Amino acid sequence: MPTPSPAPAQPSEVITWKFQGHPAAGDRYHVTVQRASEQITALSGGRLVVEPYTGGSIYPKTEEVYGVDAGILEMGMACPMYSLDKFPQSSLFDMMSGGLTPVQMFLWHLRGGGDELAARMWESALNVKYIASVGHLPPELWAHSNRELKTPTDIEGLKMRCAGEGGEILARMGAATVFFPADEIYESTQRGVLDAFECASPTINWGFGFQEVADYLYISPSRAPTDCAHAWVNRDAWEELSPDLQMIVESVVRNVGHDFYAESVVMDDEYIVKFIDYGVKVELLPNAIVDEFLKVSMDYYDEKCAADPFYAEIVESMRAFKAICDKQDVR
Repeated sequence: MPTPSPAPAQPSEVITWKFQGHPAAGDRYHVTVQRASEQITALSGGRLVVEPYTGGSIYPKTEEVYGVDAGILEMGMACPMYSLDKFPQSSLFDMMSGGLTPVQMFLWHLRGGGDELAARMWESALNVKYIASVGHLPPELWAHSNRELKTPTDIEGLKMRCAGEGGEILARMGAATVFFPADEIYESTQRGVLDAFECASPTINWGFGFQEVADYLYISPSRAPTDCAHAWVNRDAWEELSPDLQMIVESVVRNVGHDFYAESVVMDDEYIVKFIDYGVKVELLPNAIVDEFLKVSMDYYDEKCAADPFYAEIVESMRAFKAICDKQDVR
């Protein structure tokens, strides 16, 4: 008697997630959302299909963590400092002026206690699972400007788009600071609403067309030695995943972030040359401004630490890890 053929395997249940990141369609940072979505879908064998969305497609851009909290998005990504109004410690996870370099920041998140501190901050207040940092950037460009900057007095009255605590420090130096999403900078500068702005990296900013609207580009790691985004998953959606799918999500987010940083280092060298060739005056920020900025920032962080124990815990963790890196010349 012939052996019966085995019944065909039943297809696994397919889970579909919406993943929105803060970058607009023209922002190169959006590739991290696209790549993470593609890789999670592929490595899961199609069991977890992640659909990428640009900022504002489903939920207001820069507010993705709240869309994840509400369950409108299963997954989201944004710079932590965009939530500074509700999470006063959040900007530290982007950067600390005069603090950790991109490599040090990545290592601190991974093995220095940064991920644990981030999880405490986000998960204690929201229905989210913090996954990891995504896409650390090289030191952020200090400023694009239509006013020449020579001394600290040139900062006074400067109408400047800033984000996070770097903007608060600049405000203490007399800048008239304002924040709005990156894709609104071009028009605001073109119309004279802004004298200057801080934003991202040469590669990303060339894509925004900033070479067309600002005469000067000032470089210094003092304000933002690095920058990154955090990724979150709705807590209920996370707990519905099997352990292997959870591992895939975590691994992909980290890998995409590492790859994006390495790629950015290579591409930024090319795009700095493009800015110069276009006619933008690319200069190092004068030491007089750097020194004053770092002095004001030290006072700022000391005041914040004195007023907020959790803030102080994060700063102390970062400073201790920087000391470890400095002893081993890890830059």
